[in-house]
Order: sequence, then structure tokens, then C-alpha cells
Amino acid sequence: MNRQKWVSLLGAVLIAAVSSSFAGSGSATGSGAESKEKQAPSLPDYSYKGLDGEMHSLTEWNGKVVLLNFWASWCAPCLNEIKEFVRYQEQYGKQGLQIIGLGLDEARKLKNVARTLGINYPVLVAEPNSNRKLLAKWGNSSGLIPYTVFFDKSGKLSGAHKGVIDDQTFEQKILPLLEDPE
Repeated sequence: MNRQKWVSLLGAVLIAAVSSSFAGSGSATGSGAESKEKQAPSLPDYSYKGLDGEMHSLTEWNGKVVLLNFWASWCAPCLNEIKEFVRYQEQYGKQGLQIIGLGLDEARKLKNVARTLGINYPVLVAEPNSNRKLLAKWGNSSGLIPYTVFFDKSGKLSGAHKGVIDDQTFEQKILPLLEDPE
């Protein structure tokens, strides 16, 4: 099997694994097309404390293309990626993009980075002692960061990316999610 097919297969398996971890997380009732029409779009109903001190559920961003980015203050590639995310949020926020940082670090350190880099999107804080389990729950058993999962406007998991999301990856994987169907 050539490298490209292997990478595609691994990507499909990763999406299936992450999607299955969300199964049953909603509270939808009914069945078939009728319930799908009545159901509002929904991201997984997971809640984390924000740098603002308030609890936030991912469902707050229903109807948007959501990039949930796992990062830490000690991760140099993460900090470089954040600079690009600030630009993406500024440029595409009005089109429905919502970047959410999920910091795997102490809130104090995350606040310093947010202030220094001018983060213009919400930053949520994960419990530092459970980072590996949390990343595995989101489909990243290796625990490497930066790591980003992304959802389309209907709340459906559209993919995951290990490593820095560069302009090419953003254009290929995220921009199409922002386009409204004709």
C-alpha cells in the first residue's frame, strides 16, 4: 500500500474512532429523518472552565465551524500555530469560524500566553493531570500536541490533525467547511 493510501486509511480510522467516542453524548429523542430535521446542530456536550473563570460547553458554538485546538504554554510549535490561529479567527470569524483553544497547562501560564500573543478566541483549561486521557478521548492516543479536531457547521466531526495546521492544511481542510452549500 502506498504512503498516500496508508495516510488516508489512518485518517478515516481516526475520524471513526473520535466519532465513536461521541456516540450517545447527545440527548436527541425520536428516530429517522423526522428527528434529524427537528434536532439543532450539536457539538459534543463537553464542558471546560475558561480563562474567564466560567464553565463553557462546546455546544455554545453550535452552528459554527469549530477548530478545537489542544496546546500548552511550553509547546513551541503550539505557540507558533496560535499566531496563525489569531489571524484565521480575525479573517474568517464573520464567515462562521470559531477557534477554541483547549490549554493543557495551568490557567496562570495559559493566561500569560493569551495576553502575550493576543489570542482573540476562547481559551478553555483542561485538568493538567489528565492530559493523556483527555487527548486519547479525542482520538490522539500518542499525546502529541499541537492537536486539532474540527467540526462542520452542523456539529459533525470533520477531521483531526496532529501537528501544526499550516496555510495549506487550513485551505484544504477548513475553508471548504466555511463555504455555504448552494
